[in-house]
Amino acid sequence: MKKNRTGLALVPVVALALAACAGPSQAELAVGQPAPAFSLPSVDGGSVALADYAGKTVVLEWINPNCPVSERHARAKTMVTTWDEHADVVWLAINSTSRSHGDYVAPAEHKAYQEKMGIDYPVLYDSSGEIGRAYGAKTTPHMYVVDPAGKIAYMGAIDDDPRGKGASVNYVDAALDALKSGKSPDPASTKAYGCSVKY
Repeated sequence: MKKNRTGLALVPVVALALAACAGPSQAELAVGQPAPAFSLPSVDGGSVALADYAGKTVVLEWINPNCPVSERHARAKTMVTTWDEHADVVWLAINSTSRSHGDYVAPAEHKAYQEKMGIDYPVLYDSSGEIGRAYGAKTTPHMYVVDPAGKIAYMGAIDDDPRGKGASVNYVDAALDALKSGKSPDPASTKAYGCSVKY
């Protein structure tokens, strides 16, 4: 490494530039670890905290109305139907789109979208991306099932149908059935698909 006239090492300009652009890193969350706590504003006003549902099974869905894959599942009512089949489960959607991104949807517009699509579970705003990064959410949708003990029981795709040709397995539904039977989800982790989260 080069040194300046005082004898101190010079950090290459390229390394400094890369460090400045790196931004906050994604978490390396794993099945069995505690789900990161959060308290986020909802499109209906007020705030919702994960701790509000201690002792319950909670499904987290990363959502973005401007993502064609997220919208496809909304139109097909994939999430709504899965939630309806598990009445004892809490379902929360999280939008981590940055306010500075072109895909950002204001809360009032998001609420109108929910009404149009028949989404009647809470949608929360994480515009800073802090919570999305804490979970390591990469796509819309990206799904997480939190068990009653507050630990991640499943993480990944909603189903095995990334191309929209018809799912043969709904991973979240299977995970919820397993937990209800006192078993561990299998698979407990899959590769999420969809649009990238617009941090």
